Amino acid sequence: MLAKVNYKGLIAPLVLGLVIWLATPIRPVAITADAWYLFAIFVATIVACITKPLPMPATTLIAVTLGMVLKIFNTQEVTTAFGNTTVWLVAMCLFMSAGFINSGLGKRIAYLFVRNFGRKTLGLAYSLSIVETLLAIAIPSNIARVNGIMFPIIDSLSKEMGSDPKKGTQRQLGSFLVFNEYQVNIVTSTMFLTGLAGNMVALGIANAQGVTISWLQWFLAALVPGAISLLLVPYVLFKLYPPEVKTTPHAHAWATNKLDEMGSMSAAEKIMAGVFVLALMLWLVGAKFGIDATMVGFIAVSILLLTGVISVKDLMAQKGAWSLLIWLSIIMLMSAKLTTLGFFPWFSKTLGAMLTGINWVWVLVVLFLVYFYLHYLFPSITTQISALLAGFLSIALGVGVPKLIAGLMLGFAGSLFCSTTPYSAGPAAMLSTTGYVSSKDWWKLSAVFGLMFNVLWLGGGLAWTKLIGFW
Repeated sequence: MLAKVNYKGLIAPLVLGLVIWLATPIRPVAITADAWYLFAIFVATIVACITKPLPMPATTLIAVTLGMVLKIFNTQEVTTAFGNTTVWLVAMCLFMSAGFINSGLGKRIAYLFVRNFGRKTLGLAYSLSIVETLLAIAIPSNIARVNGIMFPIIDSLSKEMGSDPKKGTQRQLGSFLVFNEYQVNIVTSTMFLTGLAGNMVALGIANAQGVTISWLQWFLAALVPGAISLLLVPYVLFKLYPPEVKTTPHAHAWATNKLDEMGSMSAAEKIMAGVFVLALMLWLVGAKFGIDATMVGFIAVSILLLTGVISVKDLMAQKGAWSLLIWLSIIMLMSAKLTTLGFFPWFSKTLGAMLTGINWVWVLVVLFLVYFYLHYLFPSITTQISALLAGFLSIALGVGVPKLIAGLMLGFAGSLFCSTTPYSAGPAAMLSTTGYVSSKDWWKLSAVFGLMFNVLWLGGGLAWTKLIGFW
């Protein structure tokens, strides 16, 4: 049986790619023919990632094969690209996430916080927010955190408290907790480099243009706007979208029962907890000892394999990790090659000259906001980052935005923009269809929180990074 191919999805990328290719004779004189040909392939590839004639790994594999046939890439360049350290960091973190879920440690942490801090609804929201924050440090899949750990707990707790969409009682408690989880998930995804696979996609694209950001630099830049966001989200939502039930005295007993069912901590949970703490410490200080973020991931996964917390079967089951290893390696190879061939440097220099006289801060503000609100047109985080980040970053660098700030601010926008639509990311698509939050409320509340995040992370983020000497 033949696999399904969406041939209609090939029309737009092929037409656009051919138009750019055929325009080679009238290309800017500063750009070589090879750079222009690769640009045509790159644009066609990005459009194909949106129209999806095939899954992204297949699309990018075909594109890089075309580049090899046309002698733009050699075989050594392509095979070497699959050893990219940033790509392997994403994969290692996705493998680690299996340990959290398989061992049950993630659920235990959630139950402990609910038991100890969940007597009032607002306190319950804050306790669940803390759990989400802890999980985000080492689980780069926002879908795994929300769909695999947090929502099942919130759904079960809400129904236990009598808040059930099927009974029309979702506004009693569940609506508030579900939407709070989604907005907090956006914040935690932004706070940690390892909190979202898209962050590391952005880092890889930035690396191709000479922008390097460490785990610690990302965390320090995000610390204050992130902490303020975590404090404000539950409170602001409590005022804008108040639950009908303000106290949850039964949550303590519910969480206690759940913990009793789990029993004492298993060996797998204890090992996972130890590995989590080790990974966090190494991400914070490992660079001083020559241990980079990717090496930390390898160390953590190796320990989990040696102790049996995860198995090779678990690694193979992480289809997203293996898929990402293919398409992200190729996208980053193309971006790096476009820089090597002079396309992005020309692009930056040309646009920078056009914007001469405008303070780079204002250019960065405009780029951030445009990049954020363009997500209304994209149903995928990684698709937008792959399609737009390289160009936006080139413009920023061309007008003199410091490399670190350009990479950080546009990197932050690449997860914050999830506060836009019910289809902005996988968790949004799932949570918005559970019946807890109506479509109208989702759109309205997202607009409010999106505005709040822009103020905190763009305005506050620039002020904070200036204070700590990042620019």
